Amino acid sequence: MKLSEIADVLNSYLIGNDFEVKGFSIDSRTIKDGELFIAVKGERFDGEDFVEDALNKGAVGCIVSNNFNRDVKQIIKVNDTLFALLKLAKFYRENYLKNTKIIGIGGASGKTTTKEMLYKLFSNFYKTYKSPKSFNNHIGVPLSILNTPKNTEFLILEIGTNQKGEVEFLTTISRPNYAIITNIGPEHIGFFGSIEEIAKEEFSMLKYVKIGFLRREDYENYKHLIENRNIITFDINEYKFEFLDIGVRLFVNSDFIDFLNYGWLENAVGVLKVAQFFGLENAYNYLKNFKSESMRMEIIKSEKFEIINDAYNSNPLSLKALLYSIKPNKRNVFIIGDMLELGEFSEFYHREIANLILNLGHDRIILVGKLVKYTYEELKDKLECFYFDDKQNAIEFLKLYLVPGDRVILKASRSMKFEEFLESLSIL
Repeated sequence: MKLSEIADVLNSYLIGNDFEVKGFSIDSRTIKDGELFIAVKGERFDGEDFVEDALNKGAVGCIVSNNFNRDVKQIIKVNDTLFALLKLAKFYRENYLKNTKIIGIGGASGKTTTKEMLYKLFSNFYKTYKSPKSFNNHIGVPLSILNTPKNTEFLILEIGTNQKGEVEFLTTISRPNYAIITNIGPEHIGFFGSIEEIAKEEFSMLKYVKIGFLRREDYENYKHLIENRNIITFDINEYKFEFLDIGVRLFVNSDFIDFLNYGWLENAVGVLKVAQFFGLENAYNYLKNFKSESMRMEIIKSEKFEIINDAYNSNPLSLKALLYSIKPNKRNVFIIGDMLELGEFSEFYHREIANLILNLGHDRIILVGKLVKYTYEELKDKLECFYFDDKQNAIEFLKLYLVPGDRVILKASRSMKFEEFLESLSIL
């Protein structure tokens, strides 16, 4: 697209010279030559403060608000830059990606892992693009669409939510042809009020697609909420699997695939069902040696410890999957932080997870945060368990507590920033 065409789509005009746009960005720190910078205003920043920086780094133009009054060329002025981003994405999908098949991915957990698996698989058969990192909100989804090459045959697109109506809104922008809902669970239940409301939100994508892929359990529990009759279900019980020291082994066609996380196994079963629908032969071979994005079952070996960093995020489903994924062992030390955005259900889920810890036989638990105090209250007299309300106190304790050879497992919600433990553990 040229800058002039973009200006026309936005009912605006270009101030400056016309150039071909090679990509779209909202981050001046990572802007590349030939990209268009969209100056979106966020909670902690205003993109218009970085317009000159973006141009100096090679941006061919910037979309700014009508209030922008600095003497800068190469700009397109609009009423609202976020609305412009969304409008451009919708236009691009309808005009430049009309032959591209999009697989939308929703669900409480495992969206990014499922996206990575589908991409690893489909890229062996088709020209495939995927949304980067966890770009699944009202900014990430349109950016992913706009940066998809025009000759793409399949786009693998995450669609997330933390408020009612977000999935359907993003679906109307992206218009996926197919959808896979990884699971239904209490992620963001603090915003939705009940798991049934979460199911309604996730299933709103199904109204717009040809085929939807769902866990059989979720389909049976919530089929009264589903408007689309073209549903294909997948079920982990269709396969034989066994737990390993770390992870789980899935048996397929007299062969096997090892996954580091039980949740990945469930994601893989869904991906294999999608592959079967599209007739992709020997799909399981492409899932061997699978690794997800960073901070998802990331194994780090320091001089003294083995560290499993699964701290990208946490919710009841993903924490349960992690606890199932690690066979009980005296070497294991779980450092578990708060699961956020559970609202009035926070106490219930933090107490509930204690029962699973006990039932599975894990016995060295470090709890860090405010909400995990509920977990501690359930565990304190039943196993070796310690509680700290902040990371620094926990780090000081770990200096004395850990011994060489320990395996340290990190899990917490994203804003807990448990990656800060990594630097401390590497030097303990």
